[in-house]
Amino acid sequence: MTATPPSGGLAAQVLALGEDLHRLRGQLGDLAGIGEQVTGLVDDVTALQEQVGELLAEESDKPVRVWDWSAMNKEQAAAAWHTLLDWVRDILTATYGLVGHTGGRQNKIPPCWYRHPDAVIELSWLCQEWHRIYRSTKGTPAAAGEWHDRWLPGTINRLRTSSTLARCAKDEGGHVEPKQGQSIDDGSALAAVVEADMAARPAAPVSGQPQPVG
Repeated sequence: MTATPPSGGLAAQVLALGEDLHRLRGQLGDLAGIGEQVTGLVDDVTALQEQVGELLAEESDKPVRVWDWSAMNKEQAAAAWHTLLDWVRDILTATYGLVGHTGGRQNKIPPCWYRHPDAVIELSWLCQEWHRIYRSTKGTPAAAGEWHDRWLPGTINRLRTSSTLARCAKDEGGHVEPKQGQSIDDGSALAAVVEADMAARPAAPVSGQPQPVG
């Protein structure tokens, strides 16, 4: 006949501890399963981060296409104007105080810059370079320093002194419409130069005629 364990004392405490140990083992088993799930999620997140990093690296390696205003369609021009105008207002004007006739710095460009095609081209590449430095993974502190030390003052100086915007910057009395000059000063002189150049060049080879080597 099996003896019945006492209801109290050391035996009861041992039985209670055994039940607690069994329950803890079950909980540990559940936690182990959760741990595996958490580890799996961490691995998935890490893999996704690596994929995103690879995509960003591929995107940043793509060359930046310089805006060619003469070749843009309507949609491209609208997007370029939007980017350029926002940048001139928010960065060049509000942050650096480099546009307008009053306040802030002395060497500024007049607010009629957008009426001057050469000024638009100059500010376009300056804007694109700023975005490349500050809005992409290609930017570095050294590149930012060069932008401030070289590209920004160089562009502002050219616009103020040797562009169609120079008179507007000098007079400070409003916009002065740039004059449209002739692309060729003398048609007959041009024809003579072109004819002389063509006469000095070798004739085009006849189709099928063997060509000299070397």
